[in-house]
Amino acid sequence: MRITIFGATGRTGQLLVRLALDAGHTVTAYARTPGKLAITHAHLSVVAGELDDDAAILEAVRGADAVIEGVGSESAATRRIVAAMGTAGVRRLVAISTCSAPDPDDLPDHEAEALVQFVRTAAPRAWAEVRAAAETVRASGLDWTLVRVARLNDEPATGDIKVGHYGHGTVGLSLGRSRLAAFLLDQVNDASHLRAAPAISD
Repeated sequence: MRITIFGATGRTGQLLVRLALDAGHTVTAYARTPGKLAITHAHLSVVAGELDDDAAILEAVRGADAVIEGVGSESAATRRIVAAMGTAGVRRLVAISTCSAPDPDDLPDHEAEALVQFVRTAAPRAWAEVRAAAETVRASGLDWTLVRVARLNDEPATGDIKVGHYGHGTVGLSLGRSRLAAFLLDQVNDASHLRAAPAISD
């Protein structure tokens, strides 16, 4: 498959690019600073651009089978990516979000709510941007999946990943970046969470 990845130079993004290439996919990485992407591969191309560069974003998504978007803290960028996908006729969008973005299937979860309240108080703009980006994805009309995480770490994966919704006693708050990258890639070909917003954790 041809996969476009936004947020490719971050810690999770670089893991995701490597996983996708190792799985045999053709990857287009969108990067503000391409030099930060310390990966070279015959099936990797890099599009350089800012997140407000409509022409570069359209170039990156054109011809893709799926887009994985990791810039959910910038809602304007999410709107531009969604618009470019519409123009290019790309349907599949897998987007990273956080527990700050609620879902109707969530139940009260004191730990998650405490973390969200902390973020809302300490970083109100980031909290609002995450929520706005999630709403843009939901309203996009695309074949979307919104993958919600709470706290990321660099610990090695152990045991089975937990997938569900907050408040049901299944999903916790911590997740390894390598596990997030693998889950995001899996969603490209997995319709079980189509137009849904699963929360995931270790």
